[in-house]
Amino acid sequence: MAKAVGIGGVFLHFEGDEKEVMDWYEKNLGFDMTPYGTGFTEGTQYVLLSFKRRENSTSPYLNIRVDDIDAIMSNLIEQGVEVLADTKEYPYGKFSQFRDPFGNAIELWEVYEEEYVKMVKEEIEKYRNNTEWVLKKTGICACFF
Repeated sequence: MAKAVGIGGVFLHFEGDEKEVMDWYEKNLGFDMTPYGTGFTEGTQYVLLSFKRRENSTSPYLNIRVDDIDAIMSNLIEQGVEVLADTKEYPYGKFSQFRDPFGNAIELWEVYEEEYVKMVKEEIEKYRNNTEWVLKKTGICACFF
């Protein structure tokens, strides 16, 4: 049977002037910008596609993978961005949240690849086998597909 193999794009409406937003994300997170936005051509991509969020918000949620969350957050804090959640570490990675200068809430994730893949496979297997499957609440996001 044919199946989806990934996300082709996510289309968001960010607050702020388009060029200013794109320039800020290129400068501060290293996005390779194009007139269409950005794409990731390096590394393994892990995407969480959640159909229902557990918190009460219905607004889109953007989680960006990074290679060094501590360095990026230090740089952003020096620039005076609003930190929404300090960096927290879990067996599958580190997470932090901030508000960009345009008012958009963003989450950063430094993935621990081996641990994350193992966890996701275990959760999928538990769900498929209808065993005692429990959604692991991280306090930041539910990390499963």
